[in-house]
Amino acid sequence: MNKAEIYPSGSKILIKPDPIKETIGDTSIVLPPSEKEKYQSGVASGTLIAVGPDFCTHVTERDSSGAVSVVRGYSKPFAEVGDRIAFAKYGGLRCRGGDGERYIICNDEDITAVIGDSVEFTDLPRKGAGL
Repeated sequence: MNKAEIYPSGSKILIKPDPIKETIGDTSIVLPPSEKEKYQSGVASGTLIAVGPDFCTHVTERDSSGAVSVVRGYSKPFAEVGDRIAFAKYGGLRCRGGDGERYIICNDEDITAVIGDSVEFTDLPRKGAGL
């Protein structure tokens, strides 16, 4: 079930960006909201929540005149719902879902990699990373 109540169209995808920790290191230094927002807006990793109906099926090739000559899909989807992914930093449309959480809607081509839980893409560790 999609708690965000956001259903991507076409080749769009819905990502829940990784939340960052509010404290620095093992200390009790708490980030001010403005600093946390700055780092959170630059998060380039998260969980793939939903995909549009054209996910991984819309690759086009153009001939020398620029006209579309071939439309085909990828040999297989490069990510699945539930995967942790890296995506284009600062890309996409940022929104708040029906569950009150923040999400990003972007193109499936903005996925740069499927990543493991220990991979970080910000200067601050994410919540629950155990780092």
